[in-house]
Amino acid sequence: MKNYTFYLFAFLVLCTGSAFGQAEEVKTILAQKSITITAVPVNAEIFHIRNIGSGEDKLGTGTAQLKLDKDEKYIIEVRREGYQPVRRIYMRQKNGSEQDKIELLYRVVDINASPSDAKIFVDNVERGNSYYKAYVPKGQSITVDVKKPGFLTLTKVYYNKEGQDEPEASHLFKLEDRLLSLKTVPIDASITVDGKKYGEGNTDIVIKKNTCVSVTVERLGFVGVSATYCNKDNEKVPPMTDELVLNDRTAQFNTQPDDAKIIVDGKEVGKGAYLARVPRGKCVEVAIERSGYARERYELCNKPDYSQPESSYPIKLTEDEAYTKSEEGGDKANRNFSVEVNPAIPAVEAWKKITSIIQTFFDEIENSDFTTSYLRTNWVASEKLNESKKRVDPQIIRTRVIISSGGSTPLRYNVKIQSERSKITCNEGTNTPPVNKDDCFETFPRILRKYNDLIQEIQRRLQ
Repeated sequence: MKNYTFYLFAFLVLCTGSAFGQAEEVKTILAQKSITITAVPVNAEIFHIRNIGSGEDKLGTGTAQLKLDKDEKYIIEVRREGYQPVRRIYMRQKNGSEQDKIELLYRVVDINASPSDAKIFVDNVERGNSYYKAYVPKGQSITVDVKKPGFLTLTKVYYNKEGQDEPEASHLFKLEDRLLSLKTVPIDASITVDGKKYGEGNTDIVIKKNTCVSVTVERLGFVGVSATYCNKDNEKVPPMTDELVLNDRTAQFNTQPDDAKIIVDGKEVGKGAYLARVPRGKCVEVAIERSGYARERYELCNKPDYSQPESSYPIKLTEDEAYTKSEEGGDKANRNFSVEVNPAIPAVEAWKKITSIIQTFFDEIENSDFTTSYLRTNWVASEKLNESKKRVDPQIIRTRVIISSGGSTPLRYNVKIQSERSKITCNEGTNTPPVNKDDCFETFPRILRKYNDLIQEIQRRLQ
């Protein structure tokens, strides 16, 4: 019965060894009447485990002397906090060992994780949630990661090597800092966190406990967007993932000359430089104009299937052909110019001379009446001006002459050269408005060179 009890107890000892995870096989040592037990490390405690339910006795720390009775078997356990205990079974036998060294080879770390559903990984192998007893073999190390989606992963390496810090017996991995996985559209947009450059495109952002972060996403040619995320109690939990999309486009206009007007959708917004904004799904029209230069027009669209705007537009205006092909009108353009007729020239002859002169400049006279001294030509349109220039609206200059009575004593005639320029707003694509569409023309204070001598010719022939 005595031997049966021992073997049952020994069996339980072997079975309970599995509770130590990395437990080595319990060895049986044959010893003489007494044996000296040495523990490594030297501050490990040595215990004698009595029969089941009878408790245990501490034999010493670092070293102990054990006396053995014949036919008795002794279970010894060496322990130290942070180590896996080691057991031995000793039996008395003639010529047995006099000494035994018991070395604790495995370090033990109690891993606790919070929140309770955080996952514990040891050397990239998942070991469970909330708690795990980790073992570190002698001469080796293990890496512990505690993870939960939406939180910053905590990592710690435990060593069981000489020259390295001893691992703590237990450790609480408390996940508190949040982790936001941020995506941007476009993918190469720049991310700034609290005013500091953080990265580009898809980036993980850490939000520490009890703090907020301000995130700005920017890219050349786009209107930037911002968002604030907080990791504070009683506030909305930051999302695990988010996407910040740059929808609205921008286009920087810089002009030469630097005092040119910049007009957006018909409204002047600045001179020389302006950052135009193009909302998603919209188009805007940007016009650049300055007196003496050809007006340029740009349609910027931020729509699918449209060419997207450039980020910048350096504009160098070219001379307007309406100016290069005309001269300053002075008192001639759009004003009545009085011509006094030589008294020696009869009125009928004077009218004939005027009609003849007008016909050398204009092919058609719309209205002519000697009795009322009134003559008006048809409008004559110039060629399309600036037509060959890219992004420049073509236009025409229309001209006509009106002769009216300036008095009969002495005989005088008023000569008026009307000069008008087509309005850009009436253009249909590259087509200028019809020459007789009055509401599409505006007064032009210059005269095409071909008409510049008309008044001088009338003066010369009538005076």
